[in-house]
Amino acid sequence: MSDPEPCRIKQEEAEEQIDVMVKVESEVLSEDEEKHHVSEEKAPIKTEQSFLMNSTAVNDFACTQCGKSFSHECDLNLHMKIHAGEKSYPCVACGRSFTHVSSLRIHTKRIHRFNASPTVADVISQLKNFSDLDFQSKHEVIKDGRPMPELKDLLQTTGQKITRSFQRDWYDRKDWLCGCATRNRLFCYPCLLFSACDNVWTDTGFCDLKNLPRSLTKHECSATHIQSQIALKTFGTSQIDLALNEQHKLNISIHNAMVKENREVLKDLINATCFLAKQQLALRSSNDSASSSNRGNYVELLHAFAEKDERLARHLQTSTLFSGSSNGIQNDLIEAMSHVIRSDIKKDIDRASFVAVQVDETTDATNKAQISVILRYVAKSEAACEVREAFLEFDDVSGDRSASAVAQYVLGVLERYKCVDKLVAQTYDGASVMPSELNDLQAKIKEKVPHAMFTHCYAHKLNVVLQDSAKSMSECRAFFKTIEGLGTFFNKCTKRTQLLDDVVKRRLPRAAPTRWSSKSRLLQTTSMYQSDLLTVFSIMIENPDIWDNDTVIMASGYERWLSKASTCFLIMAYDGIFNETDALFRVLQNKAMDIGFCCARIRDTIGAVEDQRQEFKSFYERFEQKCSSLGLTDSVQSQQLVRDERKRLFSNILDNITAQLRARFDHFSGLSFLGLVDCTRFKEMSKHFDDAKVQSLSKYAKFFDFVRLKADLIGLYSSQTVRNECKSPIQLLSFLTQKNLTQAVPEATKLLQLALTIPATPVSVERSSSALKRLQSYSHNRTSQGQLTSLAIFYIETERLQKIKEDKEDFYAKVTEIFIQKERSMDFIYK
Repeated sequence: MSDPEPCRIKQEEAEEQIDVMVKVESEVLSEDEEKHHVSEEKAPIKTEQSFLMNSTAVNDFACTQCGKSFSHECDLNLHMKIHAGEKSYPCVACGRSFTHVSSLRIHTKRIHRFNASPTVADVISQLKNFSDLDFQSKHEVIKDGRPMPELKDLLQTTGQKITRSFQRDWYDRKDWLCGCATRNRLFCYPCLLFSACDNVWTDTGFCDLKNLPRSLTKHECSATHIQSQIALKTFGTSQIDLALNEQHKLNISIHNAMVKENREVLKDLINATCFLAKQQLALRSSNDSASSSNRGNYVELLHAFAEKDERLARHLQTSTLFSGSSNGIQNDLIEAMSHVIRSDIKKDIDRASFVAVQVDETTDATNKAQISVILRYVAKSEAACEVREAFLEFDDVSGDRSASAVAQYVLGVLERYKCVDKLVAQTYDGASVMPSELNDLQAKIKEKVPHAMFTHCYAHKLNVVLQDSAKSMSECRAFFKTIEGLGTFFNKCTKRTQLLDDVVKRRLPRAAPTRWSSKSRLLQTTSMYQSDLLTVFSIMIENPDIWDNDTVIMASGYERWLSKASTCFLIMAYDGIFNETDALFRVLQNKAMDIGFCCARIRDTIGAVEDQRQEFKSFYERFEQKCSSLGLTDSVQSQQLVRDERKRLFSNILDNITAQLRARFDHFSGLSFLGLVDCTRFKEMSKHFDDAKVQSLSKYAKFFDFVRLKADLIGLYSSQTVRNECKSPIQLLSFLTQKNLTQAVPEATKLLQLALTIPATPVSVERSSSALKRLQSYSHNRTSQGQLTSLAIFYIETERLQKIKEDKEDFYAKVTEIFIQKERSMDFIYK
């Protein structure tokens, strides 16, 4: 190596010259090179002439604005940035910007006392830190190779004419040459890595194209350059390097062994969590401390696994950072697996042609009201097609259930899943939005997506929807809450239900056991067994020794409630209405493809409900007779005043019911196109094509070619094979998919997908419970375990989780990849 002292003096002189006058930078450095590298003086330069374009020598570069002269074109370009006010080099410490990179370097050394990189993207500054790296990092830098960017702005001009410019083949001809696009200069790659001396090729970079051949030859003949080349070519072969390399390999081997064990343990944690989800069992208990006899299903299951697995047992006993039983680990696992489920749902939705959104209010065991979003779509595969309903997320709506708030939330969810333009239908239960704003809600969605028609959902029990909407009236809210509580009172205790059954059988020996699990039949059950319920409650009150305190107290409350004439009035009023709507619901469930028949039944039901208004007199007489037979009494108010008040309430109830029916079914006739894919009528339709049903598709005109659609349908109607093998729309779509006929009848295929996506029919969902049923089951059994949406999707979409898990290694890899993104002390990433 050459004497380092001259190099140090040269660096100080160069910095001093830069501080005084930037324009002489290249000249000073050139003189220094001649001074300290004697052998460079007589180096031949003829062989390097091909590096440059033929041009006339230019001795001076003058600024047209101030007249200042420069020896090099690049220095003139830097000077012109001063006139333009351009400062391309910001200080990463204080944010101040500089025109010259040298000025920035001096600033950082003098003000901040450290060598800051001129810019974040300055690769040269990164390479100059090579000596500070560990062995593996150095090896990676050398493996990546020298930076060879295109330096388009490195050129020399005479007037408006470019006389010299950067040529990319310079990199090929000099294997040590590299460049920096940020500084727009050339550098020496080996010297940047291994030289302790600063010169123009390692500090500021070379830009003097006129003198490039001479400088190239001078530099590559220098001792420091030759030594740097040797150091680069022999890196990793010295005894020290080899020792470092062997130690590094050993460290990697130990690290990877630990990673493998951690990942195997993580698989056990994943398996335990998936098992509990499959069995619909809670992960935690109310007391999951180490001293508890029951630390929760998750922890207990891990220890059960450990009895047969020495590796897991050893890990659970010895690991302090990653035991796997902490709540944080459980939460991260649930979040990771929920992310995998969401990704699978997104893939389904991306492939689907249409989606429908279903919004419901669900109250959990903690009495917290949430709004939930479910998407329905047709999932495509090579083997078949199936209708899927996917739960997406929960949100707390207790603060604002206005149409604007719910619409904004729903559209936000759809945008996150990138399916707004695919939305073809929207449906809501009676509680997800204030009943008076149901029309406004669907209108706001249609402002964004005009073809998203509002329809009643097959999964929404019509009587339950009407009950929820009735809660907007103060007189009815407490009534239906009490009815629901009465169902819970009997449903959760077999001893109570057994007593009721015994009382009923004494009066009706052949009566079937009472059922309190159906929310849609609660009111009818209460009406049917009102006298028996009063008897049951009296028995409980009169025999407190054989009943617990809660039962006796609640029985007293229900007995007083059922003894009120006002309660009997509401029971009879809604019982008469729900008898009509129950019949309509059965038609909608069984005849949904016959839209004409359904519309006629809807009109009949609305008419029958409105006719009850004219029959109030006879209704009230029946009410008074029942009150007399049950011994129910009124308040001390005037009988006429009470009658008038009840007549007003009766009228309000009928208004609420008819308004909800009209809001839900006014546009039901727009679904008449469903009859086009009613497979049971294909033979009939082959003889007479119904063009009116095609016209009902006008709202979806952007998706269809109606001329081709008619041709496709006529072809399917005429096929004896299709008529024999396909008895439902889902069977027909699967038939077309399996036989590779979807491209033969593309418009008919789209119509089938549309018909199956709209949630007016339960077709094909019967094989597994609907998403709403799974959601209600989860909410009913949920305890406070936090992580509302992630935990919910993990449990509600457990069937999807099991399918994803069929490819075990891929599933483990995906979950692990997400899990390890959390900041944690344990190692999970292989080196």
